[in-house]
Amino acid sequence: MHIADEYLHHLDTHGYAVVPDFLSKDELLAARRNLFQYFPPPEELWSTPKRYDFIFDDPAHLQIEFPFMGNPLNDLATHPDLIDVVERALGDKEVLLTQAAIWAKYAGTGEFGQEMHLDYQGNTLVVPRDEGTFRQVNMILYYTDVTADLGATRVVSKTKTRNESLWPPFRPRKKYPKLYADEVAIEAKAGSLLMFQMGTLHRAGEMTADAPAARFTQHLVWRSAKHHFAGYHLWSRMGENDDLERFIERTTPRQREVLGFPPAGHAYWNEQTIAGVAARYPKMDMTPYRAGVNDDSNAD
Repeated sequence: MHIADEYLHHLDTHGYAVVPDFLSKDELLAARRNLFQYFPPPEELWSTPKRYDFIFDDPAHLQIEFPFMGNPLNDLATHPDLIDVVERALGDKEVLLTQAAIWAKYAGTGEFGQEMHLDYQGNTLVVPRDEGTFRQVNMILYYTDVTADLGATRVVSKTKTRNESLWPPFRPRKKYPKLYADEVAIEAKAGSLLMFQMGTLHRAGEMTADAPAARFTQHLVWRSAKHHFAGYHLWSRMGENDDLERFIERTTPRQREVLGFPPAGHAYWNEQTIAGVAARYPKMDMTPYRAGVNDDSNAD
């Protein structure tokens, strides 16, 4: 689903925006099937709890990072319409995906409520500047319906906080009661998308729903390739991962690029590097990278 400019306007004004029905029914079903390769449906958890001790051991941190086994979750993390909206939000074609993780939360297994906070400490060495290419865009894809009692994310509109300092990143309720009074619960149907800025105060809500119930989401962070002081991951650190190798072999050149892969026509490509990359990824179509390359055309 193409994301209309109205959502970017809301993101600019309030620091967040909710895009309903971003995923098609087929994309949503495929994502759930892929996700259940990692986490059980809530009914299965509670019918066979001893099988899933790891969930009860640390219920607040059930996160798996990209790359994923199977195709749907990888494809959705690098969805062309997500790339497009990030390009428009940053005014830049050179964008990178720097974080992608699925997250499961099961009602009745633990405490999930958080303090109001900003996420930037793990995503930049400085503080957020939510404009132009300095922006980082956070996203949450919802694979289940999320209501207020299922840990809906709480956000505070930037119209309430625009003149506040970005430090400290954590704001406890006792010291900052007005922030909690101003928060809005993001209740969303499965298939919806939440976008928010790195300088937007937010928190995970408490899960008060009765079991069996669960919230399944995918969390993404994007940035411009221009600024080295921002970003959570370089995916080259996962270069020996079999799932990443399979994804790189089968995906599109643009999806590879948002992981840090050099685009076709880049000075990196010559006959030697094309041959080497083809050997590393034998199932990858090298045609886009071969086009227009000769021994000297891309010499630095």
